[in-house]
Amino acid sequence: VKMLSLIMAPLNINFKILKVKSLKNSSVTESHLANLGFVKGAVIKVVSENDGNLIVSIKDARVAIGKDIAKKILVEEM
Repeated sequence: VKMLSLIMAPLNINFKILKVKSLKNSSVTESHLANLGFVKGAVIKVVSENDGNLIVSIKDARVAIGKDIAKKILVEEM
């Protein structure tokens, strides 16, 4: 299994979330991310990237996440 951080994921490829690492010192909580669909097993796709900040497609929605959070989301290619 090739695990990589979401920030490294190529565009427009479906990935499965393996783990969301603890977000210490962040204004965004893990429960907030979970409410948006960022949970283990969820399918996620990076739609666009701008200076490390990502727009991702998850659960039929588009969500913008910063690079500090993207680094904490571990995914594998499906």
